[in-house]
Amino acid sequence: MAADDSPNLAHQRKSLEVADGDDAIPIYMRAMILPAYGPADAFQLATNLPVPCISDDQVLIRVVCTSANPADCKQRSGNLAKVVAHTFPVVLGQDFSGIVVGCGRLCSRLRVGDAVFGATAPRNGCSAEYVAAFEAEATRIPENLSWAQAAAAPTVVCTAYRGLIGVGKLKAGGAVLVHGASGGVGFASARLAVELGCKVWGTCSHANTETLRSAGVIPLDYTAADFERVIEDASLDLVMDAVGGDDYYTRSLPLLRRGGRYVTAVGPVRHGGSTPVTYGVMLRTAATLLPRLARNALALRTYHIFLSFNASDLRQEIVLRHVAALVRLSPRELQLEQLAQAHQMSETHHSDGKLVIRILSDAEAREVRRLLGARSRE
Repeated sequence: MAADDSPNLAHQRKSLEVADGDDAIPIYMRAMILPAYGPADAFQLATNLPVPCISDDQVLIRVVCTSANPADCKQRSGNLAKVVAHTFPVVLGQDFSGIVVGCGRLCSRLRVGDAVFGATAPRNGCSAEYVAAFEAEATRIPENLSWAQAAAAPTVVCTAYRGLIGVGKLKAGGAVLVHGASGGVGFASARLAVELGCKVWGTCSHANTETLRSAGVIPLDYTAADFERVIEDASLDLVMDAVGGDDYYTRSLPLLRRGGRYVTAVGPVRHGGSTPVTYGVMLRTAATLLPRLARNALALRTYHIFLSFNASDLRQEIVLRHVAALVRLSPRELQLEQLAQAHQMSETHHSDGKLVIRILSDAEAREVRRLLGARSRE
């Protein structure tokens, strides 16, 4: 991040597979930087940040779009400072869609000019014109996916895949309840379960009932009725929790059949990280979780928590086949300079879908790929 990193770019241009020409990779880029923990308006636009250097197993990506995740807001505010520490200034953002403009010498799957999407969590860095990603974190974009859809997908889709299939062991035709089914992870989870041929219920507010119904999910308006009065006891294979809160666990447990799993991507604290995670919170959480996890060996219904995902799950066949249907996009796109507004909308839940931040227009992205393609043929 420091200015004295920039001389490494000259070596990088000589050692990487890049497009020919002195202007293939610039030395500086535009990025939204966070100088210290703070509110959304703490972001600053930097116009001369050094383009990141990449290692042998990384690719350099010209970012077309990125997106705003709740995790970004929780990091920016400092609520997760005791869990995920940052050295400032920092460039946040963990989802990207973009174009490969450089490949480390150990990269074998991707090539310069490839259109890719992926995630750099927990390193971040995507709210910028260029980002360095490990080759394993990037996947070629399917033909039916737009740049915006691709940037909105990685975090929520990979989290959904890990929760339902990696941890939840969900099989085709099962019965699933998703808590928070209208949010990013919840919607992706509910839709993925639908694509698996499962019967899916989803808790949501009244305003989102029709959205879920049109997605093939049975909506459960938590403002109108208790979900446990609607679903029969011992009828579910899986409960996927994208909200958090121990009350959801205790209320959902009787709904699981023998061998059923309660899987949470948040934990026993509702919207974990929306308030400061102190050592006291961590101790109380551990005191709740450790006995529960220890009982899994003997329990008829088990509890599972996971707080990370694998970006390479974007290459799973079921994900690539259905990814366009797994993301609920906000109709509004913001520009890089509007990142603060994206965070404000995310934090106040004033977004009707995943917020995408546009860095290159579609026309500009096509031109970048055209020039890279032309150079690679010379």
